[in-house]
Amino acid sequence: MKSAVITKPSNIEIMDTPKPQIEEGQILVKSQTVSICGSDTPYFLHERPLQYPLPEGFPGHECIGIVAETRSNLFKEGDKVLSIPNGDRGFAEYFSSHPSRTVKIPSLDDKFVIAQPLGTVIHACRKLFQSILPDPEMDKTSLERDNWNLSGKNVAIVGQGSIGLLFTAMMKLMNAKNIIGIDLMDYRLDVAKKIGANHVINRSQDNFADIMREITGGSMADLAIEAVGKDSTVNDCFRLVKRSGVVLAFGVPRKSVYEFDFPDFFNREIKLIGSLGPDIQSEFPIAVELIADNSIDAQKLISHRMALDDIQKAFELVTERKDGAVKILLKT
Repeated sequence: MKSAVITKPSNIEIMDTPKPQIEEGQILVKSQTVSICGSDTPYFLHERPLQYPLPEGFPGHECIGIVAETRSNLFKEGDKVLSIPNGDRGFAEYFSSHPSRTVKIPSLDDKFVIAQPLGTVIHACRKLFQSILPDPEMDKTSLERDNWNLSGKNVAIVGQGSIGLLFTAMMKLMNAKNIIGIDLMDYRLDVAKKIGANHVINRSQDNFADIMREITGGSMADLAIEAVGKDSTVNDCFRLVKRSGVVLAFGVPRKSVYEFDFPDFFNREIKLIGSLGPDIQSEFPIAVELIADNSIDAQKLISHRMALDDIQKAFELVTERKDGAVKILLKT
């Protein structure tokens, strides 16, 4: 079968590799569509200490396909699924997975691959409605969509890549008063306006915090979401929230130690929430439902549809921010 292999920094090649063998309790999925996640790019750019070549198919994890073989009574051959591959080896024609990492989808419409990152966003959004010390009974209501309400709140989303755009769409779904998308790329800000932002700010402007103050009538953001993964953007969020505001840190860290504006965080009593997640079996189905009923218009995020054979070009478009790249889907 075909698999993509990152052989060295900034180089990914298509190779012929053996089809995975599954063990008892696992499933084998014939992939239909896999998308490139922002968290994939550090492996391509060698921003993390790794030994090349990387494992075949790694780090692809946003995948939909058909169950080709099963050794589990939870799925049968022919089931259409959204599934996270074992070992994140999804840049391939086939991958092994486990039922705990898999949910059924209504069709193989490629928009359903967006349910994977959306599930992680839903996991993060749920944290906004959970108690500080989680209570299993009280926090059950955070799964109910009727409770996802941010009416009257000002929300800033720093970073308008695919994840930031999904947060922007979710803030609209939760009725936030002002949704402010912030990014360095104007084409991403254009997409943000289409998917839910009622204000956008190009971060290259030195007075971006003053612009936020003007938009919010001086009150600043109740919630700032960091969707990049850099210490500079975390600190930007601190500058954007009001006293006792909330910063939701979602972007995957790029390094182990961050330069943290602790005095600002401390003196203004800012609340900081981290999120990785998700709970696949409870949150992926919500994501699938939101995309199926067009509550989240996933099509607005898809900028390119390409073949797996073109994965080198696809990664270059994403990492170099060329040709309006937002979310690139690869047909396998």
